[in-house]
Amino acid sequence: MDTLAWVGIFVGGVLLAWSLCATLRANAGRRIPILRNADVVPPGSIVTRVVGIVVFVFSALSLAGRSGVWPAVILFAGALVGLLAIAWHNRRTAHAGRSGDAA
Repeated sequence: MDTLAWVGIFVGGVLLAWSLCATLRANAGRRIPILRNADVVPPGSIVTRVVGIVVFVFSALSLAGRSGVWPAVILFAGALVGLLAIAWHNRRTAHAGRSGDAA
């Protein structure tokens, strides 16, 4: 059962990464708000994000009783990676806007 949970964490992470990459590509040159949807939302990215979150969280929680603190670390790391990717995108966008280059 643990193997299935780890596969679920991987699959959920891939779905979340795809959704985030699609959103970042669709919003090249635009800032992305942290707590709201972006100006341009690629088709299927919200559904993919929701399914990815559900699979990721439930798979991590299914490991909670047997794996100690690792499920919490995995959930925190997944959220941190997403926040850092958006912050990095927004910083590049702001820098490109100041220098006049296209993002």
